[in-house]
Amino acid sequence: MGVYETAYWLSDTWGMSRREARSGAYHPYRPDLISAREFTLSPQAISAVSRAESAVRRLNESTTHLTNTEPLARLILRSEALASSRIEGLEMPAGRLLEYEALDELGVSHRLDGTEAAVIGNIRAMSESVERLSKLARVSVEDLCEINRRLLENTDMAEYAGRLRSEQNWIGGNRVNPLDAAYVPPRPELVPELMADLTAFCTHSELPPLAVAAIAHAQLETIHPFPDGNGRTGRTLVHVLLRQRGLAPHVIPPVSLVLATDRRRYTANLAAFRTDDESAAGQSLDAAISDWMVYFSGACLVACERAEAFEQVICSIQDRWRETLQPRANSAASLLIDALPSTPVVSVESAARLTGRSREAARQAVNALAAAGILHQSAKNRKSNIYAARDILDAFTSYERALAAPGGNTAVEQPVRPVPQRIPRKRR
Repeated sequence: MGVYETAYWLSDTWGMSRREARSGAYHPYRPDLISAREFTLSPQAISAVSRAESAVRRLNESTTHLTNTEPLARLILRSEALASSRIEGLEMPAGRLLEYEALDELGVSHRLDGTEAAVIGNIRAMSESVERLSKLARVSVEDLCEINRRLLENTDMAEYAGRLRSEQNWIGGNRVNPLDAAYVPPRPELVPELMADLTAFCTHSELPPLAVAAIAHAQLETIHPFPDGNGRTGRTLVHVLLRQRGLAPHVIPPVSLVLATDRRRYTANLAAFRTDDESAAGQSLDAAISDWMVYFSGACLVACERAEAFEQVICSIQDRWRETLQPRANSAASLLIDALPSTPVVSVESAARLTGRSREAARQAVNALAAAGILHQSAKNRKSNIYAARDILDAFTSYERALAAPGGNTAVEQPVRPVPQRIPRKRR
């Protein structure tokens, strides 16, 4: 897949510890160009990609709630964006995020701390980038720079956002020199050519869509082209490619939620992808890519399975609501029950928009659902008349927690990464 080069780091010793002040050799990786290469995948990789793509198609074609009007796809995309944030050390409860969105729609001002602003920025950047770029015939270097700029515009790295790096960066070790780094990406002068090659691969590759997304993600993480936000940009690129190539027109499986669950395994598989052509013990490029594709396809398959299970939980919740309320067919209350999974925090105004009914009809529907214990008014935003469907939010929390447990069952194993805690609820 490339070569580990040898370079020499000359340190400025001013104000540094002895370890940081060292000079010496380090080994940046120079990956091969991939746009014109013909890949020979192993039978295991071909089978894994085929199974995963079938699961993605089933998620988009056969599930009911995930593909109706503006369904749970929005909520699942939100969870994927939140996962991208959490991988970078950011967290934010979904309920709080949804209340902020509801307040925004009402034009009610509210304060955000730095973490909240960064998470909301991640979500909007991912959603808007996927929506915009999936409609284009190709992805350019400028498009990837714009994704990165959007992802970082509300962070302390905004000054460097959206530009290819002009300095050497590295992963692990210390912040002063790359001598003890776990991985040193390509020298900065190689980045423009590598990125042009990557986008050409994304545009012209005849591999299956999932295979293109898997290779593109690993190659972008290998190039590490930006001063910050490379992981978030790479995960957004996966979404863009799966939708752009028609594999996931409605629902993109939350792959980042699965990849984030075992960070060590993810890092190890990326390291194996970066095989050394000059090492006698190194894998061939095709073998390394095949192994990565098996791993990535497996993560995608798990993501699809968990998303389908989540939909079944939502179906059960809606069935219970209808049994409790018994709304008249096509009434505002019935239409609001249909809409709540994708928008589980609503105001009277948003309920009117979601149901296509008058404000008064929406108000009556909200009141009816509140009286039945389906909606609960936000104590913090009572003046704004914001209500939450706690059953959906609780199911969403359980869904995120399940994706943070390798086996998917938090009753027998603890989540291995930070996730929202379950909130005890009193049943009415």
